Amino acid sequence: MTLIPNKKEVNFKYIYNQNTDSIYKQMLTVSDNFIAEQLLLQVGVEVADTYSVTAAIEYSLENYLQDLPQKPRWVDGSGLSRYNLFTPESLVKLLEKMYVEIPTQKLLNYFPVGGISGTLKKLYITNDKPYIYAKIGTLSNNHCLSDYIITKKGTFLIFSYMNNHYRVSSKEVKATMEKTLLQIYNTY
Repeated sequence: MTLIPNKKEVNFKYIYNQNTDSIYKQMLTVSDNFIAEQLLLQVGVEVADTYSVTAAIEYSLENYLQDLPQKPRWVDGSGLSRYNLFTPESLVKLLEKMYVEIPTQKLLNYFPVGGISGTLKKLYITNDKPYIYAKIGTLSNNHCLSDYIITKKGTFLIFSYMNNHYRVSSKEVKATMEKTLLQIYNTY
């Protein structure tokens, strides 16, 4: 294993012509945690001149996420640490900020689509058009889903559904979530 030294010691060359949409789509649709961690390290370089996830997180919290309802405990870019603590309300606020800043079709294109793509390909399947555009987060005994629903009536909803420390099978948890979200889709 090789540790990347501080930026000052290495003469990296940046390539600025990469389309970020394809990177975000890859990261979110197939849940590529490596990309997420690398992007956060790049933020660290830009804001603190060092490959520091901590510096990137502190900068992001102070400059972009200071209005979250509850201050999160955020320790990594991949989301794989059990030390990450975000509330559903804070995730909804973050998703709302994204909805305001990014054109809707572009935003929805980043995420897995229920019954069609990525981590949701075998979930949230309906005979109607797709209705769930969301990111799954799963660790043992924790299964979460947050993002957007477009209901049968065309209502655009933002949600965060968290199941923590459950003692039943994840299949049972997912089935309950799917039933609940399908009811929301059909009702609103």
